[in-house]
Amino acid sequence: MYRRFSVLIFTLNATSAHSGRSTLRQALRLCLIDGVASSPMSYLWLPGNFIIAALLSEYFHLSEAAYGLVVSLPFWANFLQIFLIPVLERHFPARTINLAAAWLNVIGWLGLTLILSWLPRDRPAVSTPVFIGVFFSFSLLASITGVAWNAWTQEWSPERIRGKYFGYRNGLIQAATVLFLLLVWAVFGLYQGSLLAMQGIFVAAVVLRIWSIIAQHRLHLGVTTLGAAPPRSWREQGRIIWRTRSLIVFIAFGAVWGFAYNSLGPFYPVFMYKQLGLSLAQVCLLIILNTIGAAVTMPTWGRLLDRLGNKSVMAAAILLWQAQYLVWIFLDRGNAWLLYGLWIWNGFTWAGFTLGQFNMLLKLIPPEAKTTAIGLTTAVTSVVTAVAPVLSGAAITWAMQRGFDPMTVYRSAFVIQIAPALLSCLMLLRVQEPKASSLSAVFGAMRNVRTLGAMLGLTFIANYVFVKPVRKISR
Repeated sequence: MYRRFSVLIFTLNATSAHSGRSTLRQALRLCLIDGVASSPMSYLWLPGNFIIAALLSEYFHLSEAAYGLVVSLPFWANFLQIFLIPVLERHFPARTINLAAAWLNVIGWLGLTLILSWLPRDRPAVSTPVFIGVFFSFSLLASITGVAWNAWTQEWSPERIRGKYFGYRNGLIQAATVLFLLLVWAVFGLYQGSLLAMQGIFVAAVVLRIWSIIAQHRLHLGVTTLGAAPPRSWREQGRIIWRTRSLIVFIAFGAVWGFAYNSLGPFYPVFMYKQLGLSLAQVCLLIILNTIGAAVTMPTWGRLLDRLGNKSVMAAAILLWQAQYLVWIFLDRGNAWLLYGLWIWNGFTWAGFTLGQFNMLLKLIPPEAKTTAIGLTTAVTSVVTAVAPVLSGAAITWAMQRGFDPMTVYRSAFVIQIAPALLSCLMLLRVQEPKASSLSAVFGAMRNVRTLGAMLGLTFIANYVFVKPVRKISR
């Protein structure tokens, strides 16, 4: 990996002045440090992850309704930042907004780590408002930081190297996330998932985040901005977006899919903790397998996307993704071992959908209305996605309070969730994408044994079994 980064920098140096290339080389290295060191905090601040799910549902016994509300907060924050960022940008540069929000977030996490020892664990009525306020603050600050960081990075990073450089950076971040999850698994296994162990994880994430912010401070000191062309008016951009009907359909698809996914996605850890009796370390291992499954199949999904188009590959990934929930309805404590295969499968299919969604959005966004198109997509999908866990949590809590068996409630929810997911798949197929293959062509390609073996991370086995060895001719 370091060799690839060195080649990238060497290519850049060939077209840069000596002083400029030295400054930019340092900035790119510091940006790598920033991304890797901030990855644990980036994982933790989303309340739907298994660590925060355990904190809220297992340690402090929040109801499903309260938990659903907390999980929805990042999406409300993504919507509100559309109104906050323009106000802040009138008074402060993106650099100042980014760093101020990052430091405030660090202070907030230190405060949460300390108050966990004093919050009553058997009184959800007291702890629930505290968690709602804390995680709303985290979500809003993280959302502001993300927008400001992207705006500032576009100012100093040369466009000609962004794709290769940030692809390399994202790979390192994914690897760092896997290492962080392995650390979490070891710590929770060693200390039996105690609250003290969770506080230790939070402190480690805070220390690494401080390191990343220091790297940002050093990065800001010597880099000159490249500037950007003045954008069109919002009204003009809105007219351009309205004429791009495929983007409108894609935004509608994203809203329906976001509702389907987030209606139950944050509740899977809760189901595994409360109904299947899994420990925090066991769930952590499942998440690690999911991440590894996604990593080993991404190259093959990428080739399928390039060859067959985005929408059909995404639709195939959605159908394969939803097929697993037909198994979830039969899960109990006696066959919970099936989760190991299900979470690996979840990683396989998630990788294809996520890669296709990103590529599709970039393809459909009109360049002359890029800013407004991204903002509109984020706003619409965030609001719908934020409503989903609130409604699901309220429905699950209502059913349990009426005396329904919790296992039956969750199994019914797994089945119901499939309907909006399939509806989103139909909407996706209506998007007009040039040179996209049909859905049947995608499944036809996936029937190929080698393609399937590569998707499962078993290329070496497929090659060994299905490539006929060359026999030596005896003389």
